[in-house]
Amino acid sequence: MPYVTSAERIGIEKGRDEGMLLNAREMVLEALDARFSSNTPADIKQQIQVLNNRIMLRKLHKSAIQSTDIEDFRKSMEKLTSET
Repeated sequence: MPYVTSAERIGIEKGRDEGMLLNAREMVLEALDARFSSNTPADIKQQIQVLNNRIMLRKLHKSAIQSTDIEDFRKSMEKLTSET
């Protein structure tokens, strides 16, 4: 088994974290597109793309599934992002 330096280990962890964030963002966007027929406004997509909190992204994913319309989701997103 090859030796992994501390710097390599940190790089691997950082890459894993970035991959998880990317996946969480994609899940929220896919849920919005499926729920609202790919009519997700560009400003909402942009706000989701800059989020770096997986817990918040999980909550937004659930909200995307449960929201009655895109404005309902927007309100949920505003509430969640203002809490941090």
